[in-house]
Amino acid sequence: MKKISNLKGIKILSKKEQNEINGSMFSRPYCKGNNQCCVDTPSGFTFCDYGYCVRGGCIWA
Repeated sequence: MKKISNLKGIKILSKKEQNEINGSMFSRPYCKGNNQCCVDTPSGFTFCDYGYCVRGGCIWA
């Protein structure tokens, strides 16, 4: 985990942020930049991770 958290662009989520993601209804995943899938939560938090852009949508890797 320490090696992962040292990567550029990685954010460690607080327990509150983790609960928001686990208990929220997400928007449809969308592509943002190169190979990045994102979803928006109702609270306004945007979560992005590595994925593949296909046919106007996004598939998590």
